Amino acid sequence: MVRLKSRADIAGIWRSGQVSGSFLRDVRALIKPGATAAEINRFAGDYIRERGGTPSFLGFKGFPANICFSINSEIVHGIPADQVLREGDIVTIDVGVTLDGYISDTAYTYRVGNGEAPADMQRLLDGTEKSLYCGIWGLEAGKPMRLASRAVEQELRQHELGIIRELTGHGVGFDLHEEPTFYHFDTGNRRPLVENGLVIAIEPMASLGSERILLAGDNWTYLTMDGSLSAHFEHTVAVWDDKVYILTQPGNEEAAAAFS
Repeated sequence: MVRLKSRADIAGIWRSGQVSGSFLRDVRALIKPGATAAEINRFAGDYIRERGGTPSFLGFKGFPANICFSINSEIVHGIPADQVLREGDIVTIDVGVTLDGYISDTAYTYRVGNGEAPADMQRLLDGTEKSLYCGIWGLEAGKPMRLASRAVEQELRQHELGIIRELTGHGVGFDLHEEPTFYHFDTGNRRPLVENGLVIAIEPMASLGSERILLAGDNWTYLTMDGSLSAHFEHTVAVWDDKVYILTQPGNEEAAAAFS
């Protein structure tokens, strides 16, 4: 069952989202050759706790870290350990924050190093991130959610990217994973409808090659079957007063005016 949120609930999720979103902004300074996943994981835990929150992922179904840390062909749910970033890598950091009982979830894929990225890598990064915003602005109160899913799919297809279909977005706010499921392709279903009070994490994942995936031996990390690069971008968003608000974007004045 979809658990719709009140304005007060969305304000609480927005406050959580300002911590998670600010973390993804500030951690960028650590994303450089020679940095280790372990130090970034420690930074995440300290950053979140110093702001009154707790890492939502730590202990969730046994997950052992503060963040998910996925490199190159790893799609999502990578466990930060002794990995060392190298020039030319791409790394996705996925973070959840629980603050005063409210949860936000957001992710970003970073390129490691300086200089111009290879054209295919840039196409992956640009296309996946653009598809996220196509999905966000495709939400419309009273309309089927599949229309937003279709907008994601069309953008990914336009960039000739593989769509990771098995991994989806989800409701969020009271729990880390709630109903409804948000697909990143058009399922053809007329339900569910987008309703005021909906809070959802939209998180397209795409590859430069196959859409097929596999689960690593740690039973957490998903990888592309063919070893191709993968990217993942995510925001927690809310539908309220027939408008769509991004709750995990620091500096979003519209969301701040509505919920701060």
